[in-house]
Amino acid sequence: MPGQMTTGVFLCFMVACTTLAGSYTQSGIDGYIDPNTRRHCDPEASQALLNPIFRAWAVEVVEYAPSDQTWSGDWDDPTKALGPVTGRFSDIVSLGELTPQEILQGVLPGHITLLFDDPNDPNGNGAIANLSGYDFAVFENGMVSQVTTALGSLKGLLLAELAYVEVSSNGVDFVRFPTVSLTPTRTGAYGTIDMSDVCNLAGKHPNAYGVCTGTPFDLDELADHPDVTSGKVDLNAIRYVRIVDVPGSGDFLDDAVLHVDPNTGPEWLNYSQNHPIYDQWPTWGSGGFDLEAVGVLHEQQYAADINLDGVVDYCDLSLLAAAWQSQFGQERWNRRCDLAAPQDHVVGSRDFAVLAAQWQGVEQWRIQFQDE
Repeated sequence: MPGQMTTGVFLCFMVACTTLAGSYTQSGIDGYIDPNTRRHCDPEASQALLNPIFRAWAVEVVEYAPSDQTWSGDWDDPTKALGPVTGRFSDIVSLGELTPQEILQGVLPGHITLLFDDPNDPNGNGAIANLSGYDFAVFENGMVSQVTTALGSLKGLLLAELAYVEVSSNGVDFVRFPTVSLTPTRTGAYGTIDMSDVCNLAGKHPNAYGVCTGTPFDLDELADHPDVTSGKVDLNAIRYVRIVDVPGSGDFLDDAVLHVDPNTGPEWLNYSQNHPIYDQWPTWGSGGFDLEAVGVLHEQQYAADINLDGVVDYCDLSLLAAAWQSQFGQERWNRRCDLAAPQDHVVGSRDFAVLAAQWQGVEQWRIQFQDE
């Protein structure tokens, strides 16, 4: 590694929209970037560039089944979920909301299924495959609260509407990403959540009012699912993504027993029980989860490209330094910094060795973009 690597570390900006301190610190994927700084950019800015880390977007709505038809406004057009993200708050399709009575009656939450891999594309580049790093990202229209109120909103936390995410290769057999939600109580209609209390639920990152970030998903987390190991779902040919609203009443649970509990280190045991999922509830207008877009990511060949700007450099080193010697669940923990395989839930010398070996590596998607 070049000797000058130790200088200038703190001249880089931290990746935009990093979650607050907690167990599930995970940065969103920028929808737009400034081509000069390679950092997050307001989608409405004159220099805003759709992030070239994305290689495809949803091309067709296969099914749209909102929970009800009671919301107001133009929120029931499912085609708004197609194509690239815009970052516009109203450019969404709502999945509808369930009332307490509907929940008791067993009415199903709203959902939408999107198709990828455009049949008119001779290269078939739209399908989602289980490559290195994150594979796709889901954009909702949540926002970071700017004020603290008596109605449950805390400044700096997220006004969120969450959803389960499921994938399929044949459009019939779907597998769901296992989730974690540690929000302790109901938030109310105007309540907020700590983004770092949530894992594998779409909607945990803001996408409104100049901040455009999506929640990333890694298909590798589904590798041991029975429907994957049996061959019903091919993780290298995912053509369908289904988004299922989670009414934030607490009647719907996470899948925490499938995840490691950060309080059990260094043994790293799984959670002993599942938890209720809370978010803004009840809601109206564009009730429930509001889907803006789903984008397919280029492969991330370099794990040490921590901030996903396409090059391993001082910015990534600064992120690793900030998380140095932290472990899963601690305040400085950053999942993206647990670089060495197999991951051990600790940021240390093994991870630094990976960054050193990949130093100044440039992602192929960035090279292609620069050559265009």
